[in-house]
Amino acid sequence: MMNKCDVLVTYCWNRVGYNILRSLSGHGLNVWAADTSKRNICSMSKFCAGSFVYPDPFAQEDEFISCLVEKVLTLKPKVLLPTHDESVVIMRHRNAFPKELIIPYEEEEKLLNLANKAWATKIAGKVGVPIPKVYASVDEVKSYPAVFKTVIGNSAKGVYFPKTKEELLALRESHDDEDTLLEEWVGGSDYSVDCVRWDGFWKTSVYHALVTKTDGGGTTTQREIVYAPELEKYAKILLDAVDFHGVCGLDFRYDVATDKVAFVEINARFTGGIATPIAAGFDIPWVVYKLATEGKYDETCDARIGTRTKWILGDVITLVGRIVNIKFDSRELCQVAHFRGFDAFDDFRWDDKCAILGEMGYYLSKLVKNGKLNP
Repeated sequence: MMNKCDVLVTYCWNRVGYNILRSLSGHGLNVWAADTSKRNICSMSKFCAGSFVYPDPFAQEDEFISCLVEKVLTLKPKVLLPTHDESVVIMRHRNAFPKELIIPYEEEEKLLNLANKAWATKIAGKVGVPIPKVYASVDEVKSYPAVFKTVIGNSAKGVYFPKTKEELLALRESHDDEDTLLEEWVGGSDYSVDCVRWDGFWKTSVYHALVTKTDGGGTTTQREIVYAPELEKYAKILLDAVDFHGVCGLDFRYDVATDKVAFVEINARFTGGIATPIAAGFDIPWVVYKLATEGKYDETCDARIGTRTKWILGDVITLVGRIVNIKFDSRELCQVAHFRGFDAFDDFRWDDKCAILGEMGYYLSKLVKNGKLNP
């Protein structure tokens, strides 16, 4: 007999899906995991009620939707929970799914707008959220490094920090067929504001990046919950301006030395560092589930300041990347090799040891296939 399904989670090869799985199953829900891979961190977790493979949502969109609709009709979940960019594809075909199925995401157009870094930066600037200086041309750049990025991208893909005009011109030429954004470089480090905004409900937490997988920022491997009311204020201003409904994360750069804040981007989905607010007491997946199914959330969900989490495999990948690129730093090695003082790990629990093997296997398969450790 097929296991019961309360929630169907997609894009489950990584730690984000795993932390959503752990959160919701911990509240007694039967959670199924779906992905393009058969074995991954979620499918190998003992807390996974069931799993299946679907076609690539970006290369085989129609086949992906057909498969997902068929599984929804068979499993009859109450909630379909996308976790990444496949949410855009799913919301594009919202009418193909049963009306009673809850999919707690915005419509396709808003998701696409928010994912566009140029669009989001322009709106942020208009409503008073600090943004980096945006350059209209290479000749306007007077100091380096600068920030050059494609307007669509995630996990630091398509983001570059050219140190000279020659590097910048080369990047312009190599991305001539893409929409790009050229900005000033803001020092300091990365801060992320995790937000849930839902029919009058508003809750946030902020984490500071202790280690990032790529130089200059991006995907975090170690994080700490911090008190940053100013960033939470800016997040609310921006999300109120676009009338956002759901879960999202806003990234900022903050330079303590100059007290300068700059908006980076909006991720209109669960963020890569979701393990940190969950460990701190702001159980975002559960909050979203309750709001989506009951329309309210009455439990305490304040994030504990000082909570720290670590992505184990991410730190390994970070270290390998630094060594390969001859950017080895002994202090960073000590930090990456450090396991004490963390409240939780993104990808490992003692009561679920096999899950991390699924994560390692997935990354290894991508390394063999693509020659990259950034899937």
